[in-house]
Amino acid sequence: MPVAAGSIYEPRHDWRVGDLVTINIVTTSAANNTDATDLTRKGKISDSMTNFMGIPMNFGQVNGGSISPSIGATSDQEFSGAGSAVAANNISGQVEAVITNVDANGTLALAGRTNVNINGNVVSLVVTGYASPDDIASNTTISSNQVADMNVQYVGNGPTAGAHQLPWLQRLLNVIAPF
Repeated sequence: MPVAAGSIYEPRHDWRVGDLVTINIVTTSAANNTDATDLTRKGKISDSMTNFMGIPMNFGQVNGGSISPSIGATSDQEFSGAGSAVAANNISGQVEAVITNVDANGTLALAGRTNVNINGNVVSLVVTGYASPDDIASNTTISSNQVADMNVQYVGNGPTAGAHQLPWLQRLLNVIAPF
């Protein structure tokens, strides 16, 4: 049975800027980094000046020893540091995206944003990326796994998000005296 033109079962090929596409976000990421550093430096300087432009640099004697310019310094520095970072993210849901550009080859540029406000805490899920029209289902949905160069940002603003930041005075003290 032939499919009628304009049917929801027919793949859509006439995408235009401003059309909506639902992105089904299923993304998981994990990262782990550990670093350790040890540094030891030692230095010694010992020098004296016996003459300057042919003139002896002897300023007399005190208690049987001559007074002449000399310099001596030693340096002993050690540093030991270690750090680690672990991050894991799991984001799932749907974001309605708008087609912001259609390239000459048909590639679609997508951008979408969802904001949720719960008791003054605003959480935004921002998604951008590129999709092939062939990967978009007839119900105008696409899996995030099929979106190229996908950028997902999960950003919070409000009292809860502020709890993850150092207070302003502590940030200032870290700049002035970082040790």
